[in-house]
Amino acid sequence: MTRTEQKKELIEVLQDAPIKMAERFKRDFERMAFDSDTDFNNWIDDVCLEIDHADHKENRFQSTISQAMRERAERIIQEKKNNSVIQGLSEIKYEEKRIRM
Repeated sequence: MTRTEQKKELIEVLQDAPIKMAERFKRDFERMAFDSDTDFNNWIDDVCLEIDHADHKENRFQSTISQAMRERAERIIQEKKNNSVIQGLSEIKYEEKRIRM
């Protein structure tokens, strides 16, 4: 595999990577010399793992926040719908109770 082909493959891998991470891997690539295609493929595999790990951490954090917010909003809406007020007398004392359905 020629250096140009290696760079093309690296660029394809870095398309979805965060900008700072992509720049770091491009700089690393320019400094590195690979003895064989196997060495390059192993390095690219490591790059892919780091990108996936970074994306996974970021997306997991964002999806957890949005999921938690969504669940909280749904819970509040359900509580408003399900809370009914029943008024009545218990013996001589007036009571008001909230009943969840």
